[in-house]
Amino acid sequence: MQNTDRRALLGKLALAATTALASRANAFADPPRCALTSEDIEGPYFLPGAPTRTLLIEPGMQGSVLELEGVLRDSACHVVANARVELWQCDALGRYDTRGTRLRTRIQTDSRGRWAVRTIVPGRYLNGDTYRPAHIHLKLHGPRGVLTTQMYFEGDPYNASDPWYRRERAVSLIENGREFRARFDAVVRR
Repeated sequence: MQNTDRRALLGKLALAATTALASRANAFADPPRCALTSEDIEGPYFLPGAPTRTLLIEPGMQGSVLELEGVLRDSACHVVANARVELWQCDALGRYDTRGTRLRTRIQTDSRGRWAVRTIVPGRYLNGDTYRPAHIHLKLHGPRGVLTTQMYFEGDPYNASDPWYRRERAVSLIENGREFRARFDAVVRR
C-alpha cells in the first residue's frame, strides 16, 4: 500500500471513529420529548420506605455497572424540579429483595429535573412460562400525582413476548469501558 493510500485510509477510519463517538454523545443531547410516558404495572415487588441514595451497588454484588440518568418533565415540556423518583429492580440473577432495601432508592430531581443513580443492569426472571425482559420500575411523583412505569432495554430477546413492554420506554445501553450508561427521560401530566 502506498503511503498516500495508507494516509487516506487512516483518515477515513479516524473520521468514522469520530462520527461514531459524536453520535454516542448526541444520544444524551437529543431535544426533549414531551409526550406523556405510558404507565406500566407496579408488579408485586414494590416496597415503600426505600432509602435515599444514588449508589445502589453493594460489596460483592454481581452484574454489569449501569450509570442511569434521566430528566423529568411535564407535558408542557417544563422540567419538574424537586420531584420524588422511586426506583426498584431485581439483581443480575433476576431476584428481588422482598424484605429489605437492596436495589431500591427514593431520590429527588434537581432544579433542572435531573436524577441519576449508579446501579447494575438487571437480570431476567421467569414469569409463568416465559421470561420477563430486563427492566427497572419507577414511580415518578409529578405535580398531578404519581406515574408508575417501567423502563426496558433495547435488544432484549424477551421484549417481543412481554405483554407490558412498550418500545417508547426502551433505552439504549451505551458501553462506557467496562460499564454501561443509559438515559430514561420521562414526562408526567402537568
